[in-house]
Amino acid sequence: MSTQPSKTLETFPNPNPERDFTIRIDIPEFTCLCPKTGQPDFATFQIEYIADQLCVEL
Repeated sequence: MSTQPSKTLETFPNPNPERDFTIRIDIPEFTCLCPKTGQPDFATFQIEYIADQLCVEL
């Protein structure tokens, strides 16, 4: 049973938009279902960015 992925990215205001700082998010065990086969997939996510006015909520 597959579901449709969300097309929206949740964000929140950067508490210090005047400063440049790097945000790094490591997700070592991400599991999901393949949208084509319905079989389980496994992945590692590494997200790194410099926030401006908004930060990404996971």
